[in-house]
Amino acid sequence: MRLLIDDTFATKTYTTPITSGWVPAEHEIDTSLVERLTADKINSGDAALIPSSELGTLHATHDVIPDVAVIADAVGTIAMRTPARPDEIEATPVRLLDAGGTAELLARATLQPFYGITPTAWIREDKAPEAARAEVVIVAGAEALREPEAGFSEDLARAWFILTAQPIIGHVFIVPRDTRVEDARDIVRFLEAARATGIERRRDWRPQLVDREGVGRDRASAFWAAQRLTLEAEDRRALLDLLARGSRGTSGFSPSNIRFVEGTGAV
Repeated sequence: MRLLIDDTFATKTYTTPITSGWVPAEHEIDTSLVERLTADKINSGDAALIPSSELGTLHATHDVIPDVAVIADAVGTIAMRTPARPDEIEATPVRLLDAGGTAELLARATLQPFYGITPTAWIREDKAPEAARAEVVIVAGAEALREPEAGFSEDLARAWFILTAQPIIGHVFIVPRDTRVEDARDIVRFLEAARATGIERRRDWRPQLVDREGVGRDRASAFWAAQRLTLEAEDRRALLDLLARGSRGTSGFSPSNIRFVEGTGAV
């Protein structure tokens, strides 16, 4: 079975030990790290640590195993950039600048309900006519933790937390629905070992990552202090709520169709 992992700032606790060779797999696991991992890159037989937005496509063929996840408690890596104070903006096109599906879900769930900003269009293409008029730009990953060159920056995980008292479930771990329990257990153990090693050896890699990405150490420290890496019962409700609120007005799926399983059997 192939294991795909979305390679972004938020998943580095898992990916750094793997790329550094600190955690060899007990059994042969074909592991690939993929930047901007999306559902179209995942085959029906793949296990994957994916952005939660991709469940919209994969929930019919894959189940979520809660033992492995990436969760942001009020400090996240999705930000809204504006040239003026957000309360001075009434309506505008929204530009998604190298921001994936989860960033769009979160923006859709917070811009109008929390900031009172009405999106008039959602833009991914730089050359789109509305791009130059966008007063809201959504950024993700390390960029969201950097200081903006001008204007204002709002952490949308914080906005979501104030709005709902819930964390952002940024990434979830999925396996094909017909996966053998033994195979799922092997991959979970591999990822758990990577996570434990990443936390244990955090002083070996976090300072270098922060310097390489040009992120302020205080902001990065706050992000990691607020990060959790397993999915609890309350987090499952938060995930479904984000998917429901963020997909309103779109052709999104019903979050109630997501199935959660443990590494040793169905829940």
